Amino acid sequence: MRPTRAGFGLTVTTIACAIAGRILGLLELFILAAMGTTALVLAAIYTSTVRLDLGVGRSATPARLRAGSPARVDLVLHNRGRRNTPVISAHDSVQDSRGAALMLAPVKSGASARIAYRLPTSRRGAVKVGPLDLALGDPLGLTRANLRAAEVTTLMVHPQLIGLKPLLAIAGLDPTAEQQPRRALASNGDEFFALRPYVVGDELKRVNWRATARTDELVVRQEERPKTGRVTVILDLRREMYDENSFERAVSAALSALHSAFRGGDALRFLTSATSSALTDIRTRADLDAVDEQLALINNTESASLVGTLEEQTRIGRGGTLVIVTGSIAAQLDVAVARARRTFGLVMVLACESGAEHPPWTITHDGHTDLPSLWQQAMLMGSTSAPVGAP
Repeated sequence: MRPTRAGFGLTVTTIACAIAGRILGLLELFILAAMGTTALVLAAIYTSTVRLDLGVGRSATPARLRAGSPARVDLVLHNRGRRNTPVISAHDSVQDSRGAALMLAPVKSGASARIAYRLPTSRRGAVKVGPLDLALGDPLGLTRANLRAAEVTTLMVHPQLIGLKPLLAIAGLDPTAEQQPRRALASNGDEFFALRPYVVGDELKRVNWRATARTDELVVRQEERPKTGRVTVILDLRREMYDENSFERAVSAALSALHSAFRGGDALRFLTSATSSALTDIRTRADLDAVDEQLALINNTESASLVGTLEEQTRIGRGGTLVIVTGSIAAQLDVAVARARRTFGLVMVLACESGAEHPPWTITHDGHTDLPSLWQQAMLMGSTSAPVGAP
């Protein structure tokens, strides 16, 4: 407990009245000093005896935060005490900002109250929210007591997602296809990967009666449509190719390309110029979400070689679609892209650096062009050899 600014002022005034009354011998000043002392004592007693029994919950909306998209934090306070709470001021700290200062009206015993504030999402990455401090005082506003109601929570702001048309990839050889196990072929000729328990709503024609007879439990085939298209997305992490804004655009474009290819239902892989030999195969939504988490925290680096990564993928890949996301196009990359076009069926290059001259066969994503339109135009052409995003 500590005095507020008003309480500190009243304390100074009370002491001054007592001293002046002593010197001047005025009874009125002693009465004023006594009144001030009484008010301070009563305020201190009130604040020190108030006990809060609150349950606090903090949640963010939407569940997956995106850079540049509206977001908010909801605080739910449940009064578990026997008395109504006084007026409470709440302050929730937010990393790289002044935090949120809120006022909460009295909450009845057994009731709950909800307060909310906007969360800044201008940049992707981890954002620390909290601690949440509650402050209560006496009715005169002379004293104040602070209570730590919630600790620090780390929220993840994911890269901005741009709505691109589903990428229908060109068929090609997947170098990791031999590592993907196939269980068997079902009686109706559809390929399936596993058996799972029956769920209400499943079609009876998918029930595997042999397995059901063995286990005395209804099981169905988990089918998966064969994937013939191959998509490889490469994100350039070379630090010298970007400024701060263009790198954020590149991360966003890479994730958007992955989502576009995933909606197309084709075999999908992701890698960066810093991990040329480490492919991330994306076969399920969980795999895509894991890459989303990775891109939320990814940084550029000095130890990266886009040309080396591209040449390695050119060597092991045969056909399919290749999407390269970089800052600007250097002469060495121009040659490597030309070689890749002889191996891959379609090569799409996204250049994200603004103010730079990009070759006519690139898709320019400098913050001023319409990326969804250029993306669709490139797919309609079937090749990026024609100008689709010249500055």
